[in-house]
Amino acid sequence: MKFKKISAIIGGFLMIGMTAGIATAASFPAPFVQSGAAGVGIVYGTGTGVSQLDQTYATNIQTTLGESMPSTGGSVTDGDSYKFEKTSTKFNLGDNITEVIASSIDDAELSSLLAPGKYLDDENSEIDYTQKIVIGSDNQLGMFTSNDYMEDQPTIGFEIPSSQTVLTYTLTFDDTLLVKDMPTTDLPMMGKSYYVLSNTSTTTLTLLDSAASATLVEGETVTLDVDGTTYTVSVGVFDSGTTDKVKLSINGETTNLLGGTDTQKLSDGAYVGIKEVIAGSFQGAASQVEFSIGEGKLKLTNGEEVQINDNAVPGLTSAFTIGASGNLPSIALTWAAEDALFVTEENSITMPGFEAVSLSFGGLNYPMEETIEVKKGGTTYAQLNDFPLKNGEADINILYGNSTYYTQLGQDATGRLVTARIADGNSTLTFDKDLDDYFVISWTDASDAESYLAKFTNFVGSSTETNKTDLQYYNDGAWVTKKAAVSDGDEISIGNAEIIVGSISNTNNNVSVWNNSAQTSFDKLFSAEGMTVYLPWLNTTAINITGATNYVDATACDVAHAYSEQLGELGYAGVVTYNGSATVGGEGMWQNTTTCTPEASTFVLAMKEENKAETKYGGDWVNVTLGWDGSSTPAVEVDAIATSNTDATSTEILETNVWRDFAYSELATEILWDQPDSGQKSVKLIYHGEEVTADVYITSPGATVGGPSSLGNVLIKDVEVDKLKDKDLIIVGGSCINAAAATALGVAEHTCGADFTAATGVSSGQFLIQSVADAFTSGKIAIVVAGYDVTDTNNAATYLRTKDVDTSAGNKYVGTTATEAKLQVTE
Repeated sequence: MKFKKISAIIGGFLMIGMTAGIATAASFPAPFVQSGAAGVGIVYGTGTGVSQLDQTYATNIQTTLGESMPSTGGSVTDGDSYKFEKTSTKFNLGDNITEVIASSIDDAELSSLLAPGKYLDDENSEIDYTQKIVIGSDNQLGMFTSNDYMEDQPTIGFEIPSSQTVLTYTLTFDDTLLVKDMPTTDLPMMGKSYYVLSNTSTTTLTLLDSAASATLVEGETVTLDVDGTTYTVSVGVFDSGTTDKVKLSINGETTNLLGGTDTQKLSDGAYVGIKEVIAGSFQGAASQVEFSIGEGKLKLTNGEEVQINDNAVPGLTSAFTIGASGNLPSIALTWAAEDALFVTEENSITMPGFEAVSLSFGGLNYPMEETIEVKKGGTTYAQLNDFPLKNGEADINILYGNSTYYTQLGQDATGRLVTARIADGNSTLTFDKDLDDYFVISWTDASDAESYLAKFTNFVGSSTETNKTDLQYYNDGAWVTKKAAVSDGDEISIGNAEIIVGSISNTNNNVSVWNNSAQTSFDKLFSAEGMTVYLPWLNTTAINITGATNYVDATACDVAHAYSEQLGELGYAGVVTYNGSATVGGEGMWQNTTTCTPEASTFVLAMKEENKAETKYGGDWVNVTLGWDGSSTPAVEVDAIATSNTDATSTEILETNVWRDFAYSELATEILWDQPDSGQKSVKLIYHGEEVTADVYITSPGATVGGPSSLGNVLIKDVEVDKLKDKDLIIVGGSCINAAAATALGVAEHTCGADFTAATGVSSGQFLIQSVADAFTSGKIAIVVAGYDVTDTNNAATYLRTKDVDTSAGNKYVGTTATEAKLQVTE
């Protein structure tokens, strides 16, 4: 499945109150695609202020619907093709093609295009030949932005700069081939045959492309078909002199007097070449001529650009060396970009001149996605918003400060997050009900992982009674009791995580806890799909931040430690900074005993992907730097983003203030950094949980990557909605910019902002997916997929494509992320 090509899940709820004529449980992609048939229009807005991204989101929905339609074949149809991957080595974002396939490509990969064979020279000798293609080593799949391709739009694909080699094709002759024996023969290259007109020197070969040949006897007429064009040929006149030459009449056009190996360009751009002229040598014998007509004349000169019809083909260079004995071992054609070339889902490139081989990109295959958002929870604290835990989403407040420095964990002084770092196989955590909100219990065996929020409540007991407390954990949006009346020494499991309860104090409302297994920890947080978040943790001298800045508690700022065990475990070998100056490598312990300034103004929240084997914290880093904005009362914001490798350059999407980036890794985490003109910066990480693979192909030009769908193009503008109003409609974008959305929602055109909220109940940071019956045609559905702003619309479109959405009339979903929305039933 793919992020932009995800087959929808069929399912749904049995709803009541449906409008007559509309299916009772229409789970997306129904009713738009049902039983392999479609009747749908996808409508995008054109109103003032519309983002071009709305059309992109509409296209993504069209692609998803197309995936539900019958296809004429597999991922590539109608031609020779090879996908760049091996069983154990898939193509990942950030890879060069030669990192996936290091060896050259031959008939094992492209059986027709690069088939070996026997070349028959002019002496009728059979010469064995082979063919191969070697891809340029610098062709990397990544994210690029180029106004030469699409203005201000970061795109996934290949950007091949000017002069960079795309590929080199080589035709190798295994037996001795003499150049003098090549004229008037058919030379095979890349699935086609080229008529060899001449070798005018030891460094040049002249060929005819798409040629048809015939032998014409004086007084007769022949008809040839050359790539769909018909040529009627007769002899005009044979030369009566000492040199055998002929004039031909071709479709009424008379050529010059031509002898063996001579050529002439015809008025339609084709070329005629003379193989041999045989004049009648005895009384009554008819003269005859053997000739060929081809669409174009190709001249290959060693070390120079190929010429077609006497014009150089920029970037296409031929190379061959003719031996002292006149033998030709091989012919090579190197294709380099003249200007920048782009290979994307919408654009393939084809070798110029020969038009025989193409590079294509069919997109990234995303197995799933979840959103991890880091943002301001309140002015002074940072939050993981709607963090996707195994048992539901939760807001997790991670760090707070005083608008200058970060000073503690959680939301505020009486709403703290409690963490503790495992050391030497055990970790002790103390939870204080009067000060702490919750703590994290996580478990992993490196292959699977799960995390829970937990807290203790209802402390009871006295000096003469056993102190007891209740353990609760957050489950699917609510706190539920895991065990009531917990006593000292109790062993408790939540999922696979195991803890032991230590000393309980009813007087102080606190309890000590330690892990009952080395696989259970209190300082890591695992998302449902396996992203690891390294939480800050507090010891007696310092708050420690994995792989980044250390800052110390105001009561003890003379010593700060960077623990080599933890850094080594995480594979971090970078620099730890203390107080803005002192540094240390990732090994060993570091102390600073000089005068120091307590706390720190920034904090790096470190996260780590899995690798393709789904080993926890086995992939790449994504580090989110939390700082403070520049307002009069500084508020928390995301100051910077960094990844393990030199990845894509973070680039703004059009003029949305959202900057796009990717981790070039096996899991290809997408990074959307929101930097509004006013307000605080935040970031969303789109994490995929499993290996993200790419469909990269080398094909013959007739091949179709992706497999054609019977859906076709069903996108229309809102001003054209009447063209498809008799179909079920998907309307992308809100009433502010989409007139069709305004009609479906029953509001005036250009209903925006607070008026949109009043009409729909959808405010900033939210979206709706609302099914309306009979809005344009009786018995038809119009479903509005719209957010408060363009980012929210993206979330709405993604939720529609990737989640189980009941599209039955009267249903309305209101959501906040691409993975979370609540179903309502409207009247």
